[in-house]
Formats: sequence, structure tokens, C-alpha cells
Amino acid sequence: MQIRFIFFMLAGLFSLQANSQSLLRGPYLQSPTENTIVIKWRTSANTNSKVIFGTDSSNLSQTVVLNNNTKEHAVKLSNLSPSTTYYYSIGNNTTYFTLPSAHYRFKTNPVPGSAVPTRVWAIGDFGKGNAEQVAVKNSYMQYDDSSNTDVWIWLGDNVYNDGTDEEYQTKLFELNGFSDVFSWLPFWPSPGNHDYNTVWEESAFLGIPYSNIPLEDHQGPYYDMVHVPTQAEAGGFPSQLELFYSFDYGDVHFLSLNSEVFDFAQTFEGIEQMKQWIEQDLIQNTRSFTIAYFHQPPYSKGSHDSDDAFELVMKAMRERVVPLLESYDIDLVICGHSHVFERSKLVHGHYGNSQSFDPATMLKDGSNGNFNQGNAYIKDGLANTPDGTVYVVCGNSGSKEDAPALNYPIMEFVDGGIEACGSFVMDIYKNRLDGKYLHMNGTVMDEFTILKSNLTVEIPDVFVCGQEQVVVASAINGGSDNLHFLWSINNQSSDTILVNTQHVGPHQLTITDSLTGQVVTQNFTIILANGFSVQYQNDTLFAQGLANNYQWYLNGELLNNANDSFFVPQQAGNYSVSSFYGSCLSESVYVNPQLAIPVIKASGIALYPNPASDELTIEVIESFIGKTYQIYSSSGELVKKGKLDSIKNQISLTKLPTGIYSLQVLGQQESLRFVKK
Repeated sequence: MQIRFIFFMLAGLFSLQANSQSLLRGPYLQSPTENTIVIKWRTSANTNSKVIFGTDSSNLSQTVVLNNNTKEHAVKLSNLSPSTTYYYSIGNNTTYFTLPSAHYRFKTNPVPGSAVPTRVWAIGDFGKGNAEQVAVKNSYMQYDDSSNTDVWIWLGDNVYNDGTDEEYQTKLFELNGFSDVFSWLPFWPSPGNHDYNTVWEESAFLGIPYSNIPLEDHQGPYYDMVHVPTQAEAGGFPSQLELFYSFDYGDVHFLSLNSEVFDFAQTFEGIEQMKQWIEQDLIQNTRSFTIAYFHQPPYSKGSHDSDDAFELVMKAMRERVVPLLESYDIDLVICGHSHVFERSKLVHGHYGNSQSFDPATMLKDGSNGNFNQGNAYIKDGLANTPDGTVYVVCGNSGSKEDAPALNYPIMEFVDGGIEACGSFVMDIYKNRLDGKYLHMNGTVMDEFTILKSNLTVEIPDVFVCGQEQVVVASAINGGSDNLHFLWSINNQSSDTILVNTQHVGPHQLTITDSLTGQVVTQNFTIILANGFSVQYQNDTLFAQGLANNYQWYLNGELLNNANDSFFVPQQAGNYSVSSFYGSCLSESVYVNPQLAIPVIKASGIALYPNPASDELTIEVIESFIGKTYQIYSSSGELVKKGKLDSIKNQISLTKLPTGIYSLQVLGQQESLRFVKK
């Protein structure tokens, strides 16, 4: 018997069917970017894949259909808008398995590099299918602003005991009280040793699978389940593998690493391959905060003791990977594996066992890092200076240890025991990162803050003329929202000031970030601009007059986005130019571009097109053939020369940067100007 539910929406007629085709897993969300996302699900029978979606749950106006005839569905939605909430429904050409609602939604990432409030939730060793796993999830869902979670991180051992497909199904996707988040919250996973028990079973030793196969051959239920960016689709550097990858969210960079690439033969080939990628990824990273996460921690005294001789993976990550991460001054490393919560002070350079820790040389800040107590960890924001890293172990999001030692010397806060389960929460905005340990009972038991003194300020020289009032503003990067301004002009404290010809000369702006105490001073000069005039040459108008900003006018009307020192007219009329603020307006020049057909000028030389892109044509009269031409930059530097071999000469400009140039033929007094786009 077939049951059919029919409801009418603006997008059309939808039907939800229950028949031989049924939904077994999902939908769940993977690899979100600012304009794409992947939706995955599993069906009981082979079908095609269909997703309808839109920004209004009552009008899903867009459709993607894949004629793939499969049980394992993965549909990529593209051409989405950044920072936008979409609603969706999944199915095939005959059946919809979900009804459009707020439960089936996703939000695209912001534009990479943008400073936006970012909420991160991290859980490790959670997939036990037990009451603690559900309690940890529920405590977070009841925590402040959890519905606006942006990044959900998995720290490995995502299911127990062996990472089988059935375990992922029963302990994650079907687990009552846990599974309801998958339809609206994407996850960014890393694998653990239990996930790897079915990736390479033959290599398991002492319960830990020490992989000794090429990284390209790592396969199993974990890799079937996930869909992560391997080609830097979400930022970072391409890893080419799902084993490890990176992504950006706003102004935060994440690296999902893989401690399970260690091999028992200790060739370290897998780790070295991963390190080569890490180096390429971090060398091009410019985000304000950088966070790495993987399964087996470099430091722990929980259910795993990183000092134990058989903890070879933890040792390898500490000795071989952590020094590379710290060489780029990584801010935070988050791991699981040890079934406790541990959070370090701000440390750097500790690569041996616990007894080798030397506070005098390795402790960058021994405080508790609590912002409200005045102890925030402060870093300078430069990747090449060793300001220290905070290490977090959160392997207790469903797992626990009866009586852990919890006495690692770098740790500031620890929690363990049969009641010690929880998750790790981060809130990041601009130059501030707040980390919190959220117990499954809903209590925040530990919190710390990392602040970045990363404020930079730029002010170009300012040109003034006549009676104009020019607004001076600084270009600010980094810093917080708590900035205080002090201009040397009248000691003004506003973020902008007005200046005129009375203020010609050197000046100074001092900005203080009250969050970090950083003080930045920038010098600038107010310059008296020359009067303006206009020259029309080679189909282009050129402004004559000193300024660092321009504004062009046609018949007295301002031309939008016409702010360069040159302008190519497209219609007849009277053209004039001024400084951007308009009070030094030039005399107008009448131009009719329809009459400006490239012909041999009276001088015997013509240049076209102008502006030019990659190639410029120099057309000359016959007597010029064989003569030398020279091209000069606007600063008078000779940038190119050659011979005129024919009447029409094609000159490559590909190696010249954008700008204004002049061409002169030796023996001729006149030079012709042109623009390289």
C-alpha cells in the first residue's frame, strides 16, 4: 500500500512517498564553502538523486538532479550566496524523502578572510552510542547560541569499536537524541585509530592500526562516509587526499590532520608526506587564527599516557609534527584519544617526554588565560615569531576514564573520571579567541582567551586644494572593535577627520586597541595639490596635476568609478577632472570618440588600442621603418625598446604592469602616451 502526502508550495507540487524506496541514512552536510555544499544520503534501492532548495522554505525554486542510479547519494549545490541560509528537500524524480522545513537547512560560509563571529564545536571519542554521548550533545544544544554553530569538528574515534559501516549507522546517524543535528549542521572530521580498524585491519597492533600502505590506498567505511575538500575548494592548499585537508571559515584557518598515517615500521613516510603538505598549506596562510586538530595528542596523562613507550603515534606527532606547526606559531591544537579533558598553558618548544618540560624556556605564559581575571594569552599575530600554542585534549565526548593521573606539567586545567564527559567550544571574532570546556551537565568548567596584537594602520598622503574639506580615514587591518583614535591635528579622537589647505604638512595618527593594549602610530602628510588640466591623446584623457585621487566629469556630471589619472571616453561631451573631492576642477575639454579612428597622426605615428591589454599596435609611415622605439613608465624608467620593422608593428605588453606609459621614436621630439590595462 502506498501512502502519499501532498502539499502545495510556490515552487510546485511536492509528494512524499513511502514505498519500496526508503531513506536509510541522512541527509547530512559536507564541505560547505561560501558558494557550495555537498548533501549526502543513503537509500534502500538504487535511484537517481534530486535536491530542491532555496532561501525560502515555502519556495524551493532551484533543482539539481543527478541521473546516477545509486544507493549512496552525494549532490553538490553550487552558485550559492555567501552567509546565506538555504532550505532543501532530497529525493529522486518520483519521491521526496524529506519535507522542506527549518530542520532541513544549511548556511553557506562567509567570504574567506572576512572577520565574522565564528562558533566552533569540537567533540572527540564520542561514538559509543551511549547516554553520555547524547548528554554531551544535549548540553551543547542547550548552551548559548548553539543554533548558530558555524564549524563542527570531529577529533577521531568517531565510532567504536572498529569504524564499521554498521557502527556509523547505529551510533551516529540513527542514534536517538544525537542524530537530529546532521540535517542542518555540517561536520569536519578527522579519523582516529578506531575509525582505522577497518581501513587497514591487517596492520593493527596493540589495538592501534599502524598503517603501512600508501596513503592513496587508505579506504574503508570512514572514507566512504565523509566528503572533504582535497583540492582546496574551501581554502588552504590542495592535499589531494581525504586523509588530511584544510579549510577556511571567515578569518580562521583549520587543518584536519591524520595521526593514523604513522607506520609500525617507523619509516615515517606517511607523516613526512603529510608534513610536506602542512608546510605548503601554512606558508600561504594569512588568516588571523590557525587551528589544527587530529586524534592522538602529543601530551596527555589520561586514559593514554604520552610518556608510555608503546605510545609511538603520540610520540611521533609530538616529535615530528608539532615542531612544524609551532614554527608557524599555530594558535591551538585540539586532539582526542585520551578519554579526559586537558588544557595547557601557552607553551612552545616542548618536544620530549613530560620530564623534559622546562618552564624557563618552554612556558610562554603560565597564567590560567582567563580574560575576566586579566590573564588572557596575548600573541603578536606574526606567524614567524614563537608566541606559544594552547593544546587541548577533548577525548571525553562519550568516553571516560575511571582514575586518570592528569598530572602532565604543561596542563592548566584537567577533568577526568566516570562523570567527566564534555565538549570544547570556541568563539572567535577578529583578534579574540575564547575557548571553553562545556561539561555534559551544562557547566562551563574551564575557559581561556587568546588575543592577537595584530593591528596595522595605513594612511596615504592626502592632497588638498582650494577651499575643499578632505576626509582623512585610515585603512585598518586586524585589531578589535575597541579602538581609540588620537590625531595630532587638534588632538581629535574621532575615527576620521576633516582637513584643508591650512593643515599642509606632516601629521600623525595613534590608535590604541583597548582589548590588547597595542598602540600603533602612523605618520602621513597633507600636500597642497597642483591645479588640474586635461590632455587628450591617443583616444585617452589624461589628468595633469598632482594628486593621489581623481574624479572625472562629463558635462559637469560626476562619472561613477572614474577615479584614475586617465579616462577613456565612450561618448561625446565636455570632460573635466578634479581631485576626488571636486573643488580643484579643471577646464573642460570637448571630445568626440566617434571621430577618434586610429589613423596616422600628423607626426607619422599612431598607437592602438588604447587602453591596451597584452598587445599594442604601433602604426607608422614608411620613413619610420627601421627606427628604434622606446617605452617609458610614468616615473621615466625605460621598460622596453625595439625596432619598427614594418608599417604595422605588434608589441607585446604582457610583462608590463598596469599603468601609464609613453612611447618615443628616436629622432622624434613628440612622445605618445598610452595605458596598459
